Amino acid sequence: MTQVQTGTHIAQYEILDFLGRGAFAQVFLAQDAQGNRFAIKVGEAGGGGSYVPRFREVTSERNPSGLSPDEAPAEALFLDPAKGPQAEALDSSEIDALLLKEAELLARAKGHGVPMLHEIVKVDGRPALVMDYIEGTTLRERIRSLEGIKLGWIAEVCSTLERMQRLGWKCHGDVKPENILITANEEVILIDPLAGSGREDEVLATPWYNPFLRRDEKGDTQSVAIMLYELLCGCLPFDHAPFRYARLGDSAAVSKEDRDLAMSLYLSYPQPRELNEHAPRSLERVIYRALCDEGYGLSDLRCDLEDFLLKLH
Repeated sequence: MTQVQTGTHIAQYEILDFLGRGAFAQVFLAQDAQGNRFAIKVGEAGGGGSYVPRFREVTSERNPSGLSPDEAPAEALFLDPAKGPQAEALDSSEIDALLLKEAELLARAKGHGVPMLHEIVKVDGRPALVMDYIEGTTLRERIRSLEGIKLGWIAEVCSTLERMQRLGWKCHGDVKPENILITANEEVILIDPLAGSGREDEVLATPWYNPFLRRDEKGDTQSVAIMLYELLCGCLPFDHAPFRYARLGDSAAVSKEDRDLAMSLYLSYPQPRELNEHAPRSLERVIYRALCDEGYGLSDLRCDLEDFLLKLH
């Protein structure tokens, strides 16, 4: 496959710079002949497993050969009935299929809270997505730079996720600070949905933000709650991810009693006020319900966040 770098041409677009990467793709800044700027997402030759870029050199700046502190790639996980979720690799055809599924999701959304998809072009016969270039910083970058974080942004993420579900998205699947862009006008844009491979024995996720490897609304709800916990406490609620028995069901080589016990222990995470005495009790309760109450969904989480914000004024 063509090595994409500054000066490379993809269809009618000239590559200007490298923007970021995940486990399965790289994103570049490009422009057309009229000077209009776009983001072009190009699939990796392989991804997941030992190919996950977190095993590469950590660099201070974003570049194609390393991993910056502002990036946390998703990975592919095989659901082994005996050993639990195990990292595995995807080949180029599987990654191309993921990109095409993402394109379908973005086309359906038409740019409301997510990047607008303009077209699909080819790079050596493989698909590349041409999308709006959105100037802004990720929530991760704002956290690391100690910039102010607004709780309203998290509520807006919930609203976007709800809107996407009404358009037929089952879930985003990879909600995390790296995938939330805040523009100069404080518009909140959700990027990089993981459409999923369709295999029952495989999950694509960033386990620290989806430790139960869910592919539904509740999984997105839990991811938002984990981000909220991180904002309040400066750390994540779970020391180990993913959950040992995530998605294994009745076919797993372990009893239901053992799974239930493991789940109860896993969910006995430190409460926010144990780590931050200033954490509001109402938000502590929101996080608990989002993580532990199966009937508590995105709309409940959004409403509770909006109620909390109203009471501050």
